[in-house]
Amino acid sequence: MKKLLIWDFDGVIADSEKLWVRAWDEILKSEKQIILTDKEKNDLLVGVSDKTRRERLEKYIDGLNLDNGFTSKISEKEVFLGTNFMTAIPDVEKVMQNNNFEHCIATGATKEQHAWKMTQFQWIKKYISEQDFFTVDMVKQGKPAPDLFLLASKTKGYTQKNCIVVGDSVNDFKAATAAGMDCIAFIGATGNNTKKYEAECKKYGVFGVCNNMNDLNILLDKWCKIR
Repeated sequence: MKKLLIWDFDGVIADSEKLWVRAWDEILKSEKQIILTDKEKNDLLVGVSDKTRRERLEKYIDGLNLDNGFTSKISEKEVFLGTNFMTAIPDVEKVMQNNNFEHCIATGATKEQHAWKMTQFQWIKKYISEQDFFTVDMVKQGKPAPDLFLLASKTKGYTQKNCIVVGDSVNDFKAATAAGMDCIAFIGATGNNTKKYEAECKKYGVFGVCNNMNDLNILLDKWCKIR
């Protein structure tokens, strides 16, 4: 019997985190004349939502107010970069060819956001139909709540024990645990591939941590044998 592989999108299928950091870096420079060091960019901007980035920056820089006009410019820049420069994680297609699984995507993006993020990724539809894209606006609460993963498993007809999540963020790990599912932490995207982040992921009881798709396939096959 096949299992269900629930993919996150950003940082797992798409090497997109670097684009969101670039968007914030460029707009902070042009609109606020703020120049962040590489360490500050990593500490304040990597691996979190736009809302969290805004909150962190306003707390970190005295007197900084990032109003709706600023965030609109961020959104415009993210759309431009995402539709023109987003690339896939190397060899991700090999994992989507793993016939031990059905595959679906459960992303923290809205349906509208996911649509433009898919501009360079139409090839995914060879493996995952559009009806198996689950977006945050389809549930009451997004990650780290389990709602999105539970919607995916219920819609696809799988029990939680027969589902495994592949995610790159703490919110993915928390949501999978809350849903009663195992999770593999993928840290191969630009910005995530560090020993420090690997150690952080292990704190959340993930089934395994890997930084390339060949190792992900090995972990998935190992998980299937256990289940």
